[in-house]
Amino acid sequence: MEKPYKSGLYIVSLIFLFSFGLSLLGVYFAGVLSTKVALFLFIATLFSSAISVTILGGFFTSLVSYLIHLKRLYRYDNLSNSLLLKLSQDAPGTYHHSILVANMAAEAAKEIGADSLLCRVASYFHDVGKLKNPGFFIENQNPYLQNTLEAKLNSPQKNAQILIDHVKEGVKIAKGAHLPKEVINIIAQHHGDSTCVYFYDVAKKRDYKNTKKSEFKYEGPKPQSKEAAILMLADCLEASARVKEGYKDIKSLVENTFLDKMKEKQLDFSSLSNKDIFRLKKAFVDTLESMLHPRIEYPK
Repeated sequence: MEKPYKSGLYIVSLIFLFSFGLSLLGVYFAGVLSTKVALFLFIATLFSSAISVTILGGFFTSLVSYLIHLKRLYRYDNLSNSLLLKLSQDAPGTYHHSILVANMAAEAAKEIGADSLLCRVASYFHDVGKLKNPGFFIENQNPYLQNTLEAKLNSPQKNAQILIDHVKEGVKIAKGAHLPKEVINIIAQHHGDSTCVYFYDVAKKRDYKNTKKSEFKYEGPKPQSKEAAILMLADCLEASARVKEGYKDIKSLVENTFLDKMKEKQLDFSSLSNKDIFRLKKAFVDTLESMLHPRIEYPK
């Protein structure tokens, strides 16, 4: 028998013996001790001990697990984390994007009762894989230099592979930094097995017949939790909203993003209900509109 089970059995036995002993002692002093009474007390104490340990043990085990979960995540809910500092220095655009995604994902998670702290922390680290080649990603490129995405499009397949690999690299970096397992899982799932649409479309225009969609798909897996799905949607929405002109298109942007992910069946294993999806859409619209609201044009 394994040690944890032995310890549990010892605890149950001690509780039973202590309770049974006190019951017998009470009956003895009351002067009504008999074989039948002792047998009844034995059976009653056995059942009550088992039920108490099951209920209380399950409750305290869940409570302790939850507190440990919170403690581990709060440790990484800190922008002074060395990995985040490196991201801010080597890939500032990605870092800024991650902070915005974290705010969006955390607010959306609160709306449906998901783990907002996990969404926030996972969002901070979801793109750390871009540290391997930060200059490739457009958010880290200087618009005034000749390093735009179009200049790199010699091979859409190779470019798509660099994009796809940032997930695998992110998992590797996250493991090296000893991030919580639940965060690492979300990093691996935040693109699911979706398609790198931009490079796929470029490749089709160049060579329609020989372009295989499978070469432009992320490795997956698809989001396996509500938190992973929320991060996937927040990530896509923040990136898309950045290139939209004006905030009036936000509602259609959110609707189309959800529709695209559902068409690709990216949300199938996330446990999101129709009610959750409805509430998430509203939460994302509200957050994006507050982020992209128009500003007063001050006189020069």
